Amino acid sequence: MTASPQIWTPARLTGLLLLVVTLTHMAGFQIVSSFVVSGDFAATGIKMAQNEGLYRLALLSYGVSSVLSVGLAVSFALWIEPISRLGAGLVLGWRLFEAISSTATWAIRFALVDNQTQPNLLGAPGAEALHRLLRDTANAAFDLGALGLALATLIGFFFLFQARSLPRLLSAVAILGAILILVSSVMALGWPETNIASSIAFAVTLLSNLVIGLWLLVRGDRSLQAKVLAQQA
Repeated sequence: MTASPQIWTPARLTGLLLLVVTLTHMAGFQIVSSFVVSGDFAATGIKMAQNEGLYRLALLSYGVSSVLSVGLAVSFALWIEPISRLGAGLVLGWRLFEAISSTATWAIRFALVDNQTQPNLLGAPGAEALHRLLRDTANAAFDLGALGLALATLIGFFFLFQARSLPRLLSAVAILGAILILVSSVMALGWPETNIASSIAFAVTLLSNLVIGLWLLVRGDRSLQAKVLAQQA
């Protein structure tokens, strides 16, 4: 008599969290970005004041993504651990770093809303200077989080590629997206004035995350399934 396979394996839990984290991140980021009028502090403030509730809701969605990233870090590490303990530790560390950086970004952007919509004792010039400081700090925290995400993805899917836990094409696309994000994040941190097409890098990663999340939720870990079948034979 063989034991029934566990439904919520680390792989399937990783798939579920990957879907939720990706969707909430995409929703929050896209809505927040739609409020920004490049180079026009006053116009950005007006748009925020007119739809402050929607802006805060978008930040909340982004915050949910950041908080759930902690659970994703743990489940992803547990999935990698049977393949490589070192890989699992590195994935966990970089994913937690990404979650902390993303949470800092979310908190700073909440302060940015208040600076844009509430009266400021520093006057208009002071409010604009504070806006630039908060914006640049939030952008730096975002890029650091992206760096952690890229390294965790690169390391994790390298081991999954070797173990054939996923179709190798999916692992390869995830690795490609991680490399693109890694390059764009380093460039943004080191040379912020450089115009990097980071949207392409994030599009590749986010879309691959959705596909991989759905695959894991439905199919689970292929190498784990093979072991179960071998034990039943």
